Amino acid sequence: MERLISVCLWLILALHLVLRVAGNAEGDALNALKNNLTDPNNLLQDWDPTDTNPCQWYNITCNSENSVT
Repeated sequence: MERLISVCLWLILALHLVLRVAGNAEGDALNALKNNLTDPNNLLQDWDPTDTNPCQWYNITCNSENSVT
């Protein structure tokens, strides 16, 4: 039983890490778009590609699951 609990905890941790990495794919795509835009007024300066997700970025809206809408 103790081994089963340990395996479950490791699986949960691994799944969490995978989802965190995959969760920033939208941020990566938006950052690639930003790099190809001209932003003379620096409206996109807070678009930080190191953020966990882009939901806090200026002019970006997300749903309750932190996916860009």
